[in-house]
Amino acid sequence: MWRKWYTEEKPESCEMPKSMRNVSLFHRCLLLRAMRGDRLTYALTEFCTEHMGERFILQPPFDIRKIVPEMNPVTPSFFVIFPGVNPVPEVELIAREAGMTAENGKFMYTSMGEGQEIVADKRLFEAGKNGYWALFANVHLMRDWMKIFERNLEIVLADNVHENFRCILTSEPPPVLAPLMEILPESVLQNSLKIANESPRDLKSNIKRGLSKFPAEDYERAKNHKEPEFKALLFGLCMFHSLILGRKKFGAQGWSRSYDFNDGDLRICGNIIHNYLEKYPNVPYQDLRYLFGDIMYGGHITDDWDRITNNTYLSFLIRPEILDNMQLTHAPGFRSPNPTKFER
Repeated sequence: MWRKWYTEEKPESCEMPKSMRNVSLFHRCLLLRAMRGDRLTYALTEFCTEHMGERFILQPPFDIRKIVPEMNPVTPSFFVIFPGVNPVPEVELIAREAGMTAENGKFMYTSMGEGQEIVADKRLFEAGKNGYWALFANVHLMRDWMKIFERNLEIVLADNVHENFRCILTSEPPPVLAPLMEILPESVLQNSLKIANESPRDLKSNIKRGLSKFPAEDYERAKNHKEPEFKALLFGLCMFHSLILGRKKFGAQGWSRSYDFNDGDLRICGNIIHNYLEKYPNVPYQDLRYLFGDIMYGGHITDDWDRITNNTYLSFLIRPEILDNMQLTHAPGFRSPNPTKFER
């Protein structure tokens, strides 16, 4: 009986041998830890769901508007950059809603790199004095300059800083092999509001996250042409985006090389769907697959086998059957949603 249980594909949810049939889920986790460590994560997921609730398991879509009330003139906001996640467009969104745009000169965006030190220093003092928003991206590239920035920020904050001033930093985390490497001065990091928006590991959360990138305006715009087709294709696009992000966790078995697929690719492809549905009477599935697979996402890909993998996903997802509750071959038991009932 133990051998049969041990060889099961999902022993965490199978019936235990008679002597252990009534043990608690916690004790079942202990058995899995000793005998089937590869299934322990799944058992712990079930344990947390049962004792704490599903909200501790499913990662909700990131909403940058929720951090706006916590931002203030004397606390910098520090965004950690993860592969496939670029916080700059979302920062520009909340800045625009606060009336701070590059067009009116109240939003100052500086991508850090060699030769940008003087520009960044000037913008920091100007933003602090006049109450502008100053965004300094990729500060991990300027470790030496960050010590100067630390002193300048203290001067700005001590000199009657304007109440509308906001300072935002973005940086990659230290490499795995050098976790103690100093990128930001300790005082800057301790006094900052830290925001981490890492892509979820599971498919469901990634699909929800992808759909959250399209505001209500996109759905309203779709009502002017082919709303069911837009909803179905948008779901297929988010499913595709989630699948190719999920392959990263398998390392070289997922992708032959590392690619920086990001939310910008997803948003642009969403706009392409709008444009093509408005322009053509019939949905040009082949054109959409080409634009997604060879131009937008394919523009990152440099390996021929990876390109085949990428286009194979699209061939299964971007096709007419997605409008009719299509069975998704890579997700047994999961069908595409009915586009007439699919709500944002």
